[in-house]
Amino acid sequence: MMKSRPSMQIPQARLELAALVIILILAAVLRLGAPGITEFKRDEANLARLALDLARGRDVPLLGITSSVGIPNPPINAYLFALPYLVDDSGTAATLFVGLLNVVAVGLTWWLTRRFFGARAAAVAGLLYAAGPWAALFSRKIWAQDLLPAFVVATILTGLLGFKEGKLWAKIVHWPLLALTVQIHYGAFTLLPLSLLMLLLWQDRKQARSPRRLLSEIGVGMGIALLTGLPVLFGVCRAGLFSHDMAQKILGRGGSWSMVVDGTALDYARLLVSGAQMHALAGPDQFRSYLTTVPNAYPIFQLIPLGAVLSAVWLVWRRFGVFRTARLERSDKPAASTAEGVVSHHRVAAGGEDILLVAWLVLPILAFTWQWTPVQLHYLIPMMPAAYILFGVGFDALCRRGQSPAVRRGIIATGSVVTGVVVVLQVVMFAGLIRFLDTHFTPGGFGTPLHLLMDVRSAILEQSPADVLIVSEGEIPDYDQEPAVWSVLLDRVPDVRAVDGRRTVVVPAGDALELVLLSPTIESSPPGDYWRRSYGGEIFPQRPGDSVYLLRAVDGSSLAAQTVTVDPVRLANGAVLEGYARDGRILVLAWRLTGPTDQDYQVFAHLLDGDGNRIDQADRSSWPGCYWREGDTLYLWFELDDLPDAALVRTGMYTFDEEKIINVDILDVAGNPAGQFVDVPLD
Repeated sequence: MMKSRPSMQIPQARLELAALVIILILAAVLRLGAPGITEFKRDEANLARLALDLARGRDVPLLGITSSVGIPNPPINAYLFALPYLVDDSGTAATLFVGLLNVVAVGLTWWLTRRFFGARAAAVAGLLYAAGPWAALFSRKIWAQDLLPAFVVATILTGLLGFKEGKLWAKIVHWPLLALTVQIHYGAFTLLPLSLLMLLLWQDRKQARSPRRLLSEIGVGMGIALLTGLPVLFGVCRAGLFSHDMAQKILGRGGSWSMVVDGTALDYARLLVSGAQMHALAGPDQFRSYLTTVPNAYPIFQLIPLGAVLSAVWLVWRRFGVFRTARLERSDKPAASTAEGVVSHHRVAAGGEDILLVAWLVLPILAFTWQWTPVQLHYLIPMMPAAYILFGVGFDALCRRGQSPAVRRGIIATGSVVTGVVVVLQVVMFAGLIRFLDTHFTPGGFGTPLHLLMDVRSAILEQSPADVLIVSEGEIPDYDQEPAVWSVLLDRVPDVRAVDGRRTVVVPAGDALELVLLSPTIESSPPGDYWRRSYGGEIFPQRPGDSVYLLRAVDGSSLAAQTVTVDPVRLANGAVLEGYARDGRILVLAWRLTGPTDQDYQVFAHLLDGDGNRIDQADRSSWPGCYWREGDTLYLWFELDDLPDAALVRTGMYTFDEEKIINVDILDVAGNPAGQFVDVPLD
C-alpha cells in the first residue's frame, strides 16, 4: 500500500508575510538607497534651517517656509524634521527620515488593503506602490510634500478603524492626524470630505452608543486637532497675515494668474500613478540622453492608471447595482419581508469602503481641475495610494471571475506576469534615472546631488574655520540658493556670510575661507579675474559640464595693490571710504567696515566732469548690514559708460524708511555731520 505524500502547500500566512517582506525591502531600496543622490536646494535648505534652529534650541518657528502660492506654511514640517536633525546636521539623516516615513506609507497601504480588501489586493497594491517611480522620487528629499504619504494613509486607516470598526482610540486619533496632514501641505485638504464621508457612512455602526457619546468621542479628537493648529495661529497673528491681500493670495487672485478649468490635474494624476515622464528630472536639455539609456516602457506603465480607473468604475457600478437590487427586494415584498429589507439595507450600508476608495482617488483630481491656483505635480500625491489600492482590488476581482479553476489560474498567471513586468521595468528605469542624475549635469532639472556638496562641506569643516564667505549669484539666504544651502550645511561654522560675486568682493580682517561657486556668470563678471585666482585653493568638480567649487583662504593683496588710496571718509553708519580703482568702464570703491548694522544701504556713484557737471551715474546695494564685521574691506564694482571722461566721483550711501530716501551723513574729524556725499578726484 503506497503512502500518500505530505502536502507541500505553503500556508497562506507565510505567503502573505513573504509578500510583505519583499514589498518593504523593495520600497526601502528605492527610497533609502543612495541617499546622497538627492537635491538640496533653496527650499530644502530653508526648511532644514527651521528644523535645525529648533533642534539646536535657537528658535521655535511658528510659521514654515513660504508656499508656492505665496503664503507661509504651518511649522509642522520643521517640527518633524527637527527629529533627525537632533541626530545629524548634515542633511543625510533628514533625507533618510523622509525615506523611512515613505516605507512606512507603503506598509500602511498594504495593511489597509489587506484588512479591508484581501490579501491578493494588498500584495498587488503594495508592490505597485513600492515600485512606483514618482512615489519613490517623492520620498527622497527634505521637502514638505514628501512627508505626506504616511500621514495620508494613516489618516484614512484610522478613519476606517474608528468609524467602521468602532475602535475608540482610532476615532480619537483620526482628527489630530487629519489636522497634521493638512498642515504638512495644504494640498491634503481633500482629506476633509473623506473624513466627513466616513463619519456619514458608519455613524450608526455601534447602535448601542448614544449620539451624545458619539459626539463626545469625536469632540475629544477634534479638540486635540485644534491644539495642533495653535502654533500656526499664533504665527499668523504675530506676522499680521490676516489681511485682504493674503486672502487674495489664498484664492489665487490679484496677480497674473487666471483661474481655469482644464485637464491638467487629471493628466498629472495619470503621470504620478504610472511613473511616466520621470525623465522630467533630467531637465529640458538632458532628458533625451537619459531616454536613450532605458527601454521605452512608458506605454506599458499606463496599464496602472487604466486598471485603477476601470476598477473604480466597476466599484461604482457594483455599488449602484446593489442598491438597486435592495430597493427592488423591498418593493416586491412590502409586507412580509419588511424586516428582511431593513437587514438588506444595513448590509449594504455596512460596506462603503468601495465608495471611500473611489472618493479618495477622485476628490484630489476634482479639487485641482478648477485651477484656483496653478496646479503642480506634487499636489496630487495624496491620491497615489488610492490608485494602487484600486488596481489591487480590480486585479483581485478579475482573478475571481473565471468559471473554472483552470481559467482562474490562467487569469492569475497572466495578470501576475504583466504586473511583474511593469514593476521590473519601473525599477530598472528608476535606477537608471538615479545613476543618470548623479553623473550628468541637468540644468533646469535635478540639482547638484547632496553627496557632492557634502565633500565640500567635509573639506571646510576639517579646517575648523571661524569665518566662511560664500561667493555666488546672490547673498540673501531666504531668496538665493547658495547662501541658503551653505548657511545650513556649515551650521557648525561660527560665521557664514554670503557675497554676490558678480559685483562684490569682501576681504575680512582676520583669517577666513572663501567658497566660490565658479559659475559662468561669476567668471565673466567684472570681478571675474579675482575669483579665478586659485591662491593654492582646492577645486571641487561637480557633475561634468557643471560649475565647480573653489575653496581657498581669502587674500585681498591683489585688490589692495590696485587700489588708489584716498584720505579716509567716515560715514555715520560706520563705513569708511578708503580708496578706488578703475579699469576702462569699471569703477571699484573700497570701503572699510566697522561692525554689523541692522540696516541695508544703497551706494551711489555719480561721475562729474572737470566743470562739476554730472555725466553718468549708478546706484547699487552695498552688502547686507548683518554681514558687516569690524575691519572688513568691502570692494563694490560699478560699470559706467562715461568713466574714462570723469574727473570726480561723487559717492555716499542712503537707505529707505517707508519709501523715503534717507541719506547717510558724512562725518568730519570731530564726528559731526559734514554733508551727505563726498567728491573724490579720479587720477
